[in-house]
Amino acid sequence: MNGGTRRVSRWLMAVALAIPALAQAQMNPIDDVLKLAFDAFNDFKYTTADTTARKVLLMQSASGAQRARAQMIIAASAYPEEVSAQKRLVAMAVLKQLLRTNYDAKLPQELTWVGLDSLMEEARRTTFGMQVTGEAQQVAVGVDGAAKLHFKSNKPGLFRLIITAKTGNAVAVVDSLIGTAEGDISFKTMRDEKPIFTTGDYNVMLTAFEPGARGDTVAVQYGLKVEAPALAFAEIPTRMDSTKLLQERSGKYGAKAVLPALLVGGAAFFISSQLHGDGALASGAADAKGMGVAGGLAAATIFAGFVDRGRMIPANMAANRAAGEAFQKSIVDAQTENRRRITEFKTVLTFDLGGR
Repeated sequence: MNGGTRRVSRWLMAVALAIPALAQAQMNPIDDVLKLAFDAFNDFKYTTADTTARKVLLMQSASGAQRARAQMIIAASAYPEEVSAQKRLVAMAVLKQLLRTNYDAKLPQELTWVGLDSLMEEARRTTFGMQVTGEAQQVAVGVDGAAKLHFKSNKPGLFRLIITAKTGNAVAVVDSLIGTAEGDISFKTMRDEKPIFTTGDYNVMLTAFEPGARGDTVAVQYGLKVEAPALAFAEIPTRMDSTKLLQERSGKYGAKAVLPALLVGGAAFFISSQLHGDGALASGAADAKGMGVAGGLAAATIFAGFVDRGRMIPANMAANRAAGEAFQKSIVDAQTENRRRITEFKTVLTFDLGGR
């Protein structure tokens, strides 16, 4: 392909790519820089394209996709079809850096050619890299609710996931996957029936360790936004209100038994004073036996009054039993409600897998 044909081909590709961008009311400033870099590359100004694209790598607000695009432009500018402009070592180093955290990355047609594609595959074979994918928004429900991210690498290794809150850097989740080149790391969003996350922003740090004494280490950071409202529990009753219970027995006789005791004792004494042992009417004072009987009856009456527990009141007993059952039911109802709240509790996780 000669230079004129390549120029026309690139120009047509640039126009096709620019059409969607022109439809936007306002371009992203970083995308503007990337467009300038691509335009310079398209005009065979490889040094300008390289310098412009590298500015994106210095921008803290650049997304993972924008950084990857910048690295591709740098690699393409370092290894164009023109042999005199090729810088193979530079292109290889940039491609390796790209593939470390974007192992499945592919060069777009407008930037590559057969020679650069071959260099890309060589870099892929000789670089320890990983690719992380997953649903951007995941909803975890209940104690078994979990979110997951998928790891893929060109070599088996150790993959570690650490999630920390942006405010305070408190560690929320630590998990790992070992001995495989591809798999899922999943993590629950509740621990001991309590939410692990609160509403806010988090950092997701993913680190891959290549096996061996000289193994490489790859780390990438993603953003995570969590929506997890506070989990409020229904209050569980601990004590029954005893002031609402009714008296189940009538009042004790107690001291009120003294008067009846005196009456009983007096009556017994009177009768004993009027009768002889054989049942005939007495003509004299009551004997000592009659006094003992009267005293015993009086004492027994007083004793009975003090040990009396009162008369059972069935209606009050039934009311208290119903109150007790209602109290136990209120405990069960509160526990059931709390279980429902735990079971239905939702944590919404939104991952920004653009990466840094």
